Amino acid sequence: MDVKESISQYWDWRSQSYTNGSHGFEEEEKAVWKRELEPFLPGNRHKRVLDVGTGPGFMALILAEMGFDVTGVDISKGMVEKARENARAMGLQVDFRHADGEQLAFDDGSFDLLVNRHLLWTLPHPLDAVREWSRVLSGGGRILAIDGAWFDPSLNAQIRRGISRAVSKISSKSGPSIQSRFKEHYHSIKGDLPLCSHSQPERICNIFHEAGLSNISFRQLIEVQKLQDEKGSLLRRLEYHEPTFLVTGDVAKRGERMQ
Repeated sequence: MDVKESISQYWDWRSQSYTNGSHGFEEEEKAVWKRELEPFLPGNRHKRVLDVGTGPGFMALILAEMGFDVTGVDISKGMVEKARENARAMGLQVDFRHADGEQLAFDDGSFDLLVNRHLLWTLPHPLDAVREWSRVLSGGGRILAIDGAWFDPSLNAQIRRGISRAVSKISSKSGPSIQSRFKEHYHSIKGDLPLCSHSQPERICNIFHEAGLSNISFRQLIEVQKLQDEKGSLLRRLEYHEPTFLVTGDVAKRGERMQ
């Protein structure tokens, strides 16, 4: 099976149970995310937003609530339909489309801001993706990439994940568990995903730099992590010990690109 086909099939299946945030669109969690994002959304310079790997629309719908003109794309048709359902339920207008986040069918400079959440680790070509994202941004546009060290290869992290998954397997109901279905789709392709076990902020900053972005920085989303620890299960806290982080980088302005 093709790498992207395997990824698409897994997330089609996950779209049936995947939730936005820790427990859906709770107002408390949305407020936390808005506070975390606000410093990176200066003035009215970023009106047209593209959310790549939108999933069920978490980031896209939050940004739509904040007044932005948002388009969301995802490689999973199931996730796109779930996002559309969520938008209808919330009374928000977002243009959700089925698309490959590494090959975007948008003209150069179509957007002012590009965001993604929990996406880079599952891309086969993250550097090419960041270059493609830069292409569809206007000069001076910005990329915000939110991720986490989900599959940290360190011994301590492997022990925590092993305990969490063993307990989850014992307590799971009949039917395939998320862990078993994930392994079925990702075990054979993780070698084709450069950031799968290496989604540290420093590694992503290096990719941003290689892609030609400027003003690159990262920040641990401590407030998000605190809320997720409070809302999430003990097993989740055990498995995902490291905080979520945000990496940001700016596309050169038009005149600077020509130099």
